[in-house]
Amino acid sequence: VLQQEMATIFQRTWLYVGDIADLAAPDAVKVVAIAGRSVLISRAEDGTLQAFHNVCPHRASPLFYETGVHHAKHWVCPYHGWVYDRSGQLRGMPAPKRFPDEFRCADFPLVAVRVDEWAGFVFVCFDPAAPPLLDYLHPIPTYMAGYRTADTKLLVRRDNPVACNWKNFHDNTLCDYHVAIAHRETLSPVQGPVRLYEHEFHPYVNLLYTPTTPAWRAENPVLEHLPERNRLGFYTFGIFPNLHLFAFPNSMFGWVQITPLTAETCQVTADVYGVPGLCPLPSIMEADFDATTAEDICLTEGVQRGYASGAYTAGVANGLEDRILHHQRLIRRYLSPEGSV
Repeated sequence: VLQQEMATIFQRTWLYVGDIADLAAPDAVKVVAIAGRSVLISRAEDGTLQAFHNVCPHRASPLFYETGVHHAKHWVCPYHGWVYDRSGQLRGMPAPKRFPDEFRCADFPLVAVRVDEWAGFVFVCFDPAAPPLLDYLHPIPTYMAGYRTADTKLLVRRDNPVACNWKNFHDNTLCDYHVAIAHRETLSPVQGPVRLYEHEFHPYVNLLYTPTTPAWRAENPVLEHLPERNRLGFYTFGIFPNLHLFAFPNSMFGWVQITPLTAETCQVTADVYGVPGLCPLPSIMEADFDATTAEDICLTEGVQRGYASGAYTAGVANGLEDRILHHQRLIRRYLSPEGSV
């Protein structure tokens, strides 16, 4: 099933790959492992964002073996020395006269991958039929306008291996039923009573909005240029298939990405941003995030053991779990023979 999910879900949807700031240097190229594939992301000489499969057309060697940000004016295949420019065009190779007369460099460019960005955050997509990124993310660009400012910085980065299936952890992150119970001392004092929770559902995105508590507002300054609803509330978005975005009015927002590793393990990666001096100190943000994540890891690893016990059959859903159902319907739709239609 995991292999099927890679082919029919992850390789057909928009996937988050990080901050465009990683490409600030003119010779920067970012190598990411995503959906079972390796991708190169860079800027062309005119500044255009571009992405390619990290696969040399000659004998399928990767041009870069290691993920992360590299710096290279040209990309040279380590196998046979084929040389590519930053637009993915083949520019030369050893022993060119040994190839057949009909050989032309122009016939062997790197294979392009769809790439786009919103608010300085980069996404790739392997499916030409998927909708444009801004349509896919709707309504996030509207609701999140103004959160990222010139003063916004990446303040916290976390990677946590978790002994559960990726869908299990994703369900938990979408679950608004457990917050007041399992996160009584962490999230609940921020989000307030469940009677104030509001849900919205869109083709690929669902969201929870809730007013922040009076106690939280008394202790936290906010971005004054935000609309009143944003200044008074907390947003968390579930983005199909494996991404979450949360935002507080004190400038703190972050991405949580759940990457499948095996059928029973996943990697949970978080990037948390904010305006220094307006949001809490990074050490406080780290402690709060780690405490909440530890609670979620305990819950999801326990659920994974419960699934494996053979004693569980599907339970009834509470209305506070509607975002889970929204996500599960999308999974079933993409796994169906008709695909995403």
